[in-house]
Amino acid sequence: MFADLGSGTSVRFRLADVVCPDVDDARERITNDLEVSGRVVFLSDSGDEKDHYAVVQVDGIRAPLVVGVEKIKKCLNLSRAI
Repeated sequence: MFADLGSGTSVRFRLADVVCPDVDDARERITNDLEVSGRVVFLSDSGDEKDHYAVVQVDGIRAPLVVGVEKIKKCLNLSRAI
């Protein structure tokens, strides 16, 4: 289907599109090492430290996530792949 798709190619997809294992089993296999991407909604202070946390909206997660800005890596492009 994709001429340039091969071993080692970086891809993204929805968890709902996983064929094997089933979605529930795939969810159970998720570890803390899973890296997710999203968009910063706003920055939040921590006491006297300005912009210490980022509030991030992640597609597929029903509530924003709060992450320390020192743990965030900037993405070049988050446009949806089709």
